[in-house]
Amino acid sequence: MTSGHINSNTKISVLIKANSLVIDALVSINANFSKLRNPFLRKLLASRVNIGEACRVAGCTLEDFMSKMRELGFETDLATALVSDPKTKTSSPNSKLKKLNQVALDVRPILANQQDPLKAIMEVVETLKEGQCFKLINTFEPVPLINLLLKKGYINYTERPNPELVITYFAKMGQNKSLQKPRSESQLASNNSIDFNQKLQSFSPDHLETIDVRELEMPMPMVTILQHLEKLPVDFALFVHHKKIPVYLLPELNERGFSYLLHEVADQKVDMLIYKP
Repeated sequence: MTSGHINSNTKISVLIKANSLVIDALVSINANFSKLRNPFLRKLLASRVNIGEACRVAGCTLEDFMSKMRELGFETDLATALVSDPKTKTSSPNSKLKKLNQVALDVRPILANQQDPLKAIMEVVETLKEGQCFKLINTFEPVPLINLLLKKGYINYTERPNPELVITYFAKMGQNKSLQKPRSESQLASNNSIDFNQKLQSFSPDHLETIDVRELEMPMPMVTILQHLEKLPVDFALFVHHKKIPVYLLPELNERGFSYLLHEVADQKVDMLIYKP
């Protein structure tokens, strides 16, 4: 089973969905891909990481990755298969970050409990002051987080003391580029219900997909929404029934070029409309 053309921007979740042999094939390239065999880590990472980023995390070449995918029947886009996604570029490694006043967070226990550590990470990042360094202790390089913080004016340095330990350091470059704290739920819920309903009605029923994530355990609401957005056809919208405003999903939507409207219907019930502008 194939999934048409793939390139360095193709999400890993797309590959896995198209062919169940992808994970074993990737592990044969580099043992670091074995983390995808963990159902929780697979759901957490596969929808957030593309091929170019995965190669960086696993320490393999893009050419080796694409060659293995061709063996499984995928067609590679050679125009983009020979270069890395520009989003994966980071600042030159700077070990001097380690000399700053460190604020450390070990997310391995959080992952072991099958919980998404993003909220805990962002809570630490939001408290960083000038001259401080965020030390993230993990089992893999957090490429999606690195991409996010790079755009907010952070530099980073990663070291791997052993195959199961990855330490990434982050520091602010300047106060004017510091990461802005996500708006509160009360602020986000101020969308006008009339605007929401007007936009909702602008999509015909056959161009509207509806999902309900209220009964899902964390981090599945966010993962489920992102998975549906990956395959959302052009000119379609995703209508989501949620039990709260997902403040940490919203930056992901912005990064992926989606617009959204929120309507707080009642306690424990928030409607979201997500679409391409």
